[in-house]
Amino acid sequence: MNLVRLRGLNIVFLLLTGWLMATAVQADQKKPEQVVDESYQSLRKLITDNVLIAGMPEQDLLDLMENELGPVIDFERISRKVMGKYARQASEAELVEFHKVFKKTLVSTYSKGLDRLDELDSAEVGDAVYDKKRKRAKVPSVIILKGGERYQVLYSMFLNKQQQWKVENLVVEGINIGLVFRNQFAHYMEQYNDVSMVIENWGIVKAE
Repeated sequence: MNLVRLRGLNIVFLLLTGWLMATAVQADQKKPEQVVDESYQSLRKLITDNVLIAGMPEQDLLDLMENELGPVIDFERISRKVMGKYARQASEAELVEFHKVFKKTLVSTYSKGLDRLDELDSAEVGDAVYDKKRKRAKVPSVIILKGGERYQVLYSMFLNKQQQWKVENLVVEGINIGLVFRNQFAHYMEQYNDVSMVIENWGIVKAE
């Protein structure tokens, strides 16, 4: 992958946090592709209204993520998936701690590129593809930057007990984000062989 393409891909990763923030307000029975499509429009409003801005304090971004992302993204579900089989070895306190660390390090990572949010031009959202039980869906989309670069983003969503569609994973340009994090956690477990040590060092490494 050339440097120009890599730079653009990094922008997409950074944009996704802001885009997903917009999916907090959704009505029951709304189709998953509607949730994703409306989130794009809301993201533009967050930028226009100077709610999501470059250089905003990390704690403010964390609070914004908590308020906006919490209702639509099941962070607890995602963080446990990142832990994989090791979640069964963890105590309840360790599960809670990793949930907090995982969310905070995501904010820290994405906050470094908020100054590039204005490079987003448009987005195309396709129809959802459901599983047989219609409890899960994949929503294809394309993020288009002002320079003309196009990036494929696939949302994996599930229908929770409240009949709301929530994001549980993303695949960006063929890169499975959930799998990347899960492999990282497994690598740390091989290195430290202790869940608490992995959680501690996850926070340190990701904050650097």
